[in-house]
Amino acid sequence: MAQGRYINILTDFGFKRVFGDKEILTAFLTDLLQPQSPITDITFLDKEFDGYSEYDRGVIYDLLCQTEDGGSFIVEMQNKSQPYFSDRILYYLSRYFSRQGEKGEPKWDFELKPVYGIFFLNFHLRGFEKHTVRTVQLKVNETGEIFSDKLKIFTLELPAYRRMKEEDCKTRVDYWLYNITNLETMTTSIPFQQQQPAFGRVANIAELVRMTPEELNKYNISIDSYRTHLAIMKNERAEGIAEGVQIGLAEGMQKGMAEGMQKGMAEGLQKGMAEGIQKGRAEGRAEGLAEGMLKEKIESAKQMMAIGMTDEQICMVTKLSISEVSALRQ
Repeated sequence: MAQGRYINILTDFGFKRVFGDKEILTAFLTDLLQPQSPITDITFLDKEFDGYSEYDRGVIYDLLCQTEDGGSFIVEMQNKSQPYFSDRILYYLSRYFSRQGEKGEPKWDFELKPVYGIFFLNFHLRGFEKHTVRTVQLKVNETGEIFSDKLKIFTLELPAYRRMKEEDCKTRVDYWLYNITNLETMTTSIPFQQQQPAFGRVANIAELVRMTPEELNKYNISIDSYRTHLAIMKNERAEGIAEGVQIGLAEGMQKGMAEGMQKGMAEGLQKGMAEGIQKGRAEGRAEGLAEGMLKEKIESAKQMMAIGMTDEQICMVTKLSISEVSALRQ
């Protein structure tokens, strides 16, 4: 059985039960968009594009609606982080732009109705700085001018609101995101009802005691699916971290070995060159000394020959061989 006072809005059942209410969604869109003219009516549209896999349906919940001025709103709860989520947003919204051409008047001149994407994220968006509310528009880089106001994207990151206290909330959007994130754990009345009366209606719709047995059963199935998917994603993240650590260690060892070998080769070359130079110098000195001594012996032998000494006498004094002395006489 479900426990607590209120349902979890982050589940499929909870999200559609609360934001599928026209009055609540109108109040939320008004606080988020702060339109120049009030939103007086919302029409919920059937989802004509359902390209999600069976796994994705457990973590992606959305509503498609249209305001009285023809603007389309995609309001989505996303619990699963994706590597190309920003690309997916652009692709998803572009499909609604293309529909306007398909269903336009015969003389349609490409004038577009606005398309807005509002994405509640139960994670921090990859590749971007952590930010609770992010607004995306088409702008001119050089001047900052709005290129088109027909496309607008809002990403609302919920994890930061789990660590917040009520007094930390400063804006009307903060009030919404705080209540959405923490509703399941609340045991008293929903806060900020004085600032936004729609939260009283949220309490009535989300309170478990007001639900029929059939609704409770659907909610229990939804919350089980939500928690199962969170457990799967937690395990995937843990496996990813472990794999990352293993890869990092392997790359570190490989890099260390390569650097060690390179350093060893450099040190070995430097040492070899130093030893070679030292040995060459020693051998050069020895060779030079030997040549100098031989030269002195030859000069002495010639002087001895000049005074009439025999070859045998010269050999005895200079230590030259008899052949070397004989060669000097020729």
